[in-house]
Amino acid sequence: MTTWPCPSMKPRNVFIRSRCWSVPVERKTLASLALMFAIGTFILWGTTNFLIAYGEKNMKIDPNIFTAVMWVTMGALGVALLSYLWLTDSIEPLGTKLIYPVAAGACLGIGILSFVYAMSHSDMSTGATAAVATSNAVFTTMLAFLILREQMSFKEWIGIATVVVGIIILRI
Repeated sequence: MTTWPCPSMKPRNVFIRSRCWSVPVERKTLASLALMFAIGTFILWGTTNFLIAYGEKNMKIDPNIFTAVMWVTMGALGVALLSYLWLTDSIEPLGTKLIYPVAAGACLGIGILSFVYAMSHSDMSTGATAAVATSNAVFTTMLAFLILREQMSFKEWIGIATVVVGIIILRI
């Protein structure tokens, strides 16, 4: 039995394990791990937006070819993940629920095509286009509020208003 020098250091049934070690981790640390992944997403998607704009505007890559190469890359990643899940017996049959990931994939694909098209035209700045396109959290929040009847706090309403005002300012 492990003894802890201080009762406050006793783990709360959360461990990060390796073959050679096991480290107790507080729940706050796991939240910061989620924050690190969120920041990684922020950086990767921001880099994607930059690469689309740079590739099409500065390198003069045809938007159709650029999009096709992006699709092939994303498809390869999807096949690799699906293969991994299949090989590790991590897939459960979806049945009629398959419509949800298919619909989400179709929405994502059409959205990416729309975004690439918007980025390849110079009537809107790259920053404004990216700001409008990546403010999809506002739309997601509104759908959750209207359809799922999720409650929104005052801070969330202020956040939505701030995003909308920011987009208007960028477009003026």
